[in-house]
Amino acid sequence: MSISIGTSTPSTAWETHAAWLRLRGDCQQLFDHVLQGAGRPELDDDKVAVLASRDAIARMDQGSAVNILV
Repeated sequence: MSISIGTSTPSTAWETHAAWLRLRGDCQQLFDHVLQGAGRPELDDDKVAVLASRDAIARMDQGSAVNILV
């Protein structure tokens, strides 16, 4: 396995997989907080985390469906 920092090389499959797992975890946390009736500040923090995770994936995989604004 190789690690490249500060280069424009494509991400590895492991990096992409880890990013998708972070997104899944962030979405699950948001869902759990909604069900628990969490306060607005906590939900806003969760939404920011989800958007950051989506952005990270879009930057790794330029041709992905995540890169499309709806």
